[in-house]
Amino acid sequence: MEREVPDTIFFDCPTCDDETLHDVLKGRMGKNAFTATLKCQDCGRTFSTTIPLPKQYRVDVVVSDGPVSERTTTMLEDDDYIVVGDEFFLEDGRRLRVCAIELPGDKRVKKAKAERVKMLWTQQFDNLSIKVTINNDRVSYSRRIEALPDDEFEVGNRLQLEDMDCYIHAIKTREKLIQHGTAEAREIIRIYGKFSAKQYSVLDFEDDVEDI
Repeated sequence: MEREVPDTIFFDCPTCDDETLHDVLKGRMGKNAFTATLKCQDCGRTFSTTIPLPKQYRVDVVVSDGPVSERTTTMLEDDDYIVVGDEFFLEDGRRLRVCAIELPGDKRVKKAKAERVKMLWTQQFDNLSIKVTINNDRVSYSRRIEALPDDEFEVGNRLQLEDMDCYIHAIKTREKLIQHGTAEAREIIRIYGKFSAKQYSVLDFEDDVEDI
């Protein structure tokens, strides 16, 4: 896959003697190096340089979206270090989360350098389907809600579902059971709620009644 010339890049500025953000005034991607004219956003110095490019590896990716799975590929660089739980974007813009890392010999690990990776098992992470268990005395109901990875849920808040509402009394995350506070959707395994009757807004018909 052809690498695109970036608009900005972090690079060691000769004047600032530090890694700063630079505007790429012009640049050309070669096979092994990036030749560019850069302008430091801190001090304004403009200079030309050649930056070696890391080696790229094409890796198989299994993408799960609910009950549906598909197989595709992505490009990793040799300085990439992949860890289960990492989030990244496919070339088509889909946001994924790494669920498992497979090495040659079908061995699965929790972290690995890019050059060792045979396949990434991932979950589509644009919209999440979160399990909700609602308790109503001796009866429990199972539901699912859609959420974005950054959405926050707080214990004690009212959760509105299609056919019923509930108050969140606990949240199970990947690390622990939360009974106070908040959690982001990306970390949630299940939400536990206490049943509350569905609330409907009461329509005021008085404004629609004509005087006789």
